[in-house]
Formats: sequence, structure tokens, C-alpha cells
Amino acid sequence: MYSVVLHIIISLLRMQISSFAILLSILWFLIYWVLGGVFFAVIALLRLGRVRKLRFSCLFSLWVLGIGIGAAFKGIELSKTQVEVCLTDVTNRTQIVTAVFGCGFVGVMGAFLVGALAVIVGGFIIFAISKTKSKPWIILESKDDENNKDNNEDEEKETTASKYF
Repeated sequence: MYSVVLHIIISLLRMQISSFAILLSILWFLIYWVLGGVFFAVIALLRLGRVRKLRFSCLFSLWVLGIGIGAAFKGIELSKTQVEVCLTDVTNRTQIVTAVFGCGFVGVMGAFLVGALAVIVGGFIIFAISKTKSKPWIILESKDDENNKDNNEDEEKETTASKYF
């Protein structure tokens, strides 16, 4: 009885791997992209360096997409072999559920953590590639505008001041 259940579960695991891996790829991409983006935004603010934002954003998004897909499929692959090994020793339904989720969790989350490390290392490399030493093209306020604003404020103070107050 349990051998039939084991064969059904193993065949279902093989069939459902691609859809689960696609769902996991999308989830990992979003997590890596949001958390990695926030992390590197803080790094950019703390370093006070000029970064080509468009170049960094495009390269980082592509990098994270690749890492998300790779981590999901590798995690599924690692967990599949572990789940099959764990399923060989089961004797009841509770052990089947525990084997599938317990043994599979380690492979999937391990691949996620390795992917997070790859996102950080690759992000720093992309950050270094995207640095620039040139001045920005658009300067919102020039130094002349700042000086004129200061002079106008001083003139306004002088003209509004009353000799009695």
C-alpha cells in the first residue's frame, strides 16, 4: 500500500517540479529584487558616490532574474533527491508528509541563501561597474541661482523692515 503511495508521490513530484519551480523563480526574483534593491540603495546613499542608476538597475534586474531562476531550479533539484531518499524509509502517511516538507525545505532554502549571497556579491560588482566620476548632465540649481536667491532674501528683509519696529 505504502509503496504505491510512494510511487504516486514521486511521480507527482517529477510532474509538478516545473510549475513549482516557475512559481518559486518568480517569488525568489521578487524577494531578491526588492531586498537587494533596498540594500544597494542604502549602500549608494552611505558611500555618497555617483552611480549610473539606469545601468545599475538594468544589470541588477537581469542578474537577480538569473539568480532567482537558478536558485529555484537548483533548490528543487537538490530537494528532489533528498525527498526521494527520505521517502524510502517511511511507514505511514504522517512520515510521508514530514519527509516531503522536511527534507525538501532544506534544499530549497539552502539554494535561496546561496542565491542571496550571489545577489550581494554580484550586486557589488555591478555597483563597481556602474560608478562614474563624471559630473551629472543636469544640474538643478547652479551656483549663480543660489547666490541670487540669497541676495534677493537680503533685499526683501531690508525693504520690509520698518524704522519704528
